[in-house]
Amino acid sequence: MCQTEIMTDSRDTAAGPGARRRGGRRPGSSTSRQKILEVARLAFSANGYAETSLRGIAREAEVDPSLIVQLFGSKAGLFAAVVEWPFDASQVGAQIRDVPTEQVGEYMARLFIGHWDRDEHRNPIVSLIHAALSDSTAAAMLREFITVNFTLPVVERVGADRPQLRAALLASQLLGFGLSRYVLAFDALTSTPSAELVAVLGASLQHTCTSPLSTAEGQS
Repeated sequence: MCQTEIMTDSRDTAAGPGARRRGGRRPGSSTSRQKILEVARLAFSANGYAETSLRGIAREAEVDPSLIVQLFGSKAGLFAAVVEWPFDASQVGAQIRDVPTEQVGEYMARLFIGHWDRDEHRNPIVSLIHAALSDSTAAAMLREFITVNFTLPVVERVGADRPQLRAALLASQLLGFGLSRYVLAFDALTSTPSAELVAVLGASLQHTCTSPLSTAEGQS
């Protein structure tokens, strides 16, 4: 571990608000950021998204947990930086509260398709899907990440029953659409304007969010 970097962080943390910092690397330097990303990449791979904690990453990287929050905002933000996810999914839970219940499906479709249609944003997600198809660890991380930070908050926003099942169905629709249009490149999907796809996919997502779920007789 890099003791010089740790001592520098400690001095800066101890200094008062008006104190003048001494020379050397400040908290949030490129060295500190890179170390956090390296530790986080190993932690997410070994433990999965849900079981990885910012405190554990901070301990391994020998930095204060507040530095990770300062640099990345949240665990979702850190994961996004590790895998180069194009938007901070942790903000969805807050943003969805301002979306009318009858429009949550369109909101999800517009958000994902809007990012997927930009090459620089699509490539990291497509890379994750490719990795998930052949690697169980990558599949678990992608599954947990999108459920915890995106689909489950949406379902909880509308107050629907069986939130875990609905969240999984939403994730399967979104990732399935991404796989079909941007990886497998079905002609009917690649040739259809994005605005029309937003409307169609949004209606399907809306149905999953708010319509009654059919169950076999005798099942709960």
